Amino acid sequence: MLRGVTTFKCTQCGAKFPAPDIEYMATVYTMPQKCPKCRSWRTRPASLFGKLREEGYRRIWEKMENK
Repeated sequence: MLRGVTTFKCTQCGAKFPAPDIEYMATVYTMPQKCPKCRSWRTRPASLFGKLREEGYRRIWEKMENK
């Protein structure tokens, strides 16, 4: 489900960028979006919520990279 637009942070290059906030598999997580600077999928919301849930995002990134 599309929840609006949020600011993402790339954990690879540190870039911050706006992107659609899309629900990840009916969870509280936001679907990672590709970084426009380095093209990495290792992105998360730049908010405190994203920082606190970074371990969960690591599992999501690993699943995405193994597909």
